[in-house]
Amino acid sequence: MSDQRTKQDAAVQESFQISDSNNKLSEIRIVLIGGREMFGRIESGKSSVGNIILGKDTFVVGRRTAQSVQASANVHGRHVTVVDTPGWWWHYTLEDTSKFDLLEIKRSPTLCSPGPHVFLLVIPVDCTFHKPYRMALEKHLEFLSETVWHHIIVLFSSIAPYDDIALKKHLKKWPDLQMCLSKCQNRYHILNIHERHDRFQVIALLEKIEKMVVKNNEQYFQIATMFSSEEKRDNSEREQATKKIPAVKREKSELDAHIRDDKQHLSDIQILILGGIEGGKSSTGNTIMGKEVFKVSEKTTFHETVCCAVAHAKVHGRQLTVVDTPGWHYNHPLEKTPEMDKLEIRRSVYLCPPGPQVILLIVPVVTAFNRPVCRGVEGHMSLLGNNVWNHTIVLFTWGDWLGDTTIEERIEAEGEHLQWLLEQCGNRYHVFNCKVHNDSTQVTELFEKIEEMVIENNSLHFVPEMNENPSTEYNRKMKTAKTNLMKVSRQRDILQELLRERKYNLSDVRIVLLGAEEVGKSTFGNIILDGYFFNQKGYEISDTNPFTRQCVMKQRKIEGYQVSVVDTPGWSTSTMENAKEILRSVTNTVGQPDQLRNLLHVKEKLCKSW
Repeated sequence: MSDQRTKQDAAVQESFQISDSNNKLSEIRIVLIGGREMFGRIESGKSSVGNIILGKDTFVVGRRTAQSVQASANVHGRHVTVVDTPGWWWHYTLEDTSKFDLLEIKRSPTLCSPGPHVFLLVIPVDCTFHKPYRMALEKHLEFLSETVWHHIIVLFSSIAPYDDIALKKHLKKWPDLQMCLSKCQNRYHILNIHERHDRFQVIALLEKIEKMVVKNNEQYFQIATMFSSEEKRDNSEREQATKKIPAVKREKSELDAHIRDDKQHLSDIQILILGGIEGGKSSTGNTIMGKEVFKVSEKTTFHETVCCAVAHAKVHGRQLTVVDTPGWHYNHPLEKTPEMDKLEIRRSVYLCPPGPQVILLIVPVVTAFNRPVCRGVEGHMSLLGNNVWNHTIVLFTWGDWLGDTTIEERIEAEGEHLQWLLEQCGNRYHVFNCKVHNDSTQVTELFEKIEEMVIENNSLHFVPEMNENPSTEYNRKMKTAKTNLMKVSRQRDILQELLRERKYNLSDVRIVLLGAEEVGKSTFGNIILDGYFFNQKGYEISDTNPFTRQCVMKQRKIEGYQVSVVDTPGWSTSTMENAKEILRSVTNTVGQPDQLRNLLHVKEKLCKSW
């Protein structure tokens, strides 16, 4: 093995001597940038790429890079400086990325002054790169500078051998990834992060960087003057946040002493969990209970709760009742939330009699807390009345996202909307890392903060300002839902009987999606075709065309059927042009006359079943 390594080192040295005859840079400054996927493979591998380039373990792998960090080394005769940066979620818009992360990304070029020669855009080679990814990527890069593409090389990180032929096949599936490559003049490199000792791939990368620098007339990325002022403001915010940390610790020690003096250890605690979708409400409940009591998706740390769920357990000598609730879309106001979800939220306080002592308001640190998010929180909390804030603790989830940074730094950087929220609930907050199930400290500290709040509230439970228990309305709606379900089931039986009688054997299925804007037509079309065919509004980034404006038809062969799906403009704000488009979608998919007669006969039978 040692002989093989010696031969490899000799080959690398020979390659270096050959390249040394060219005009080689004595110094190379690199900034690593890129996103993260929420589903499947999470990390892009930026930190591993940095370690491979430098030939040593400098950047921490296996933990998110929360702050831009710099490291240097002598690499094949060149002084190489590498800056690793925080990643953003690939599907997040610029407005959804937290201000702290954006400031860290923008600060990164200042860590390799006078400026980086190259930005290595790290993308996993097997990444499913949709259109929203590209649009978000362009916005994040434009946040740095409009000229940044002149200094970008796309670095495809792989965990297995991967060549140009395989890459070209992959690119055919993702035209938006091809568009990104074209913006940087098709500069790319493939790096196998599992082959750390393969120095040939590092040398080849350095040579590509040098060629790009020569093409750029040996110009590096110019740091804008505003960077320095923003960095000063950033440092000022960090100092303010740092000053808050001793005060928080002092308050905690006073709290501990106060609780010990009063011997105010609650034997029963009723907890209500509220928050947006994908914030980690169910995972929070499981972490508090110390076991899996609420359903969580296997692929991620969250699951969309559709109705209230109640769980009981004895934890650290306390009898707990925890109520999980349906979430709302974070950037949606109250009026866009379904009435049934609003009813569930109002009903939740009655599921832990005599009422919750604490309401945990879930706020994930992975996303920005901007005006729309703040408006959504304020609206949904108002369902329970003004007194709700006296019993509320803000629980920041996804604590692993913080890395080495503190929650106080994040709060200070995020700005007025998050600070308003904390002021509403008396600056009571806590941080949870739901991925660390064996850390009981974060749970016991939460209990201590709950007990402090209960003392402040004179041991009173939260009682909503409502004249009527919403359970009555809930039971009435559930009874109506069961009746409708029986009717639908009866219709389905009749339809299946008719289909058996007439022996329908469809090989061609044509579907038109109709509905208002933002109800999920495009998303449903993607589910039917089992792929990404239509733009989903929830991920749409374009300001000029946020909705479907024209009929779009996509086709795919699914289990022997030729399926055609037509997406149409929504009718919430329909114009005459939209109406014509909707009509065109139907006329273009009309079947043969005999098929229409059969369908009318089926419709007549179904109507009689009512």
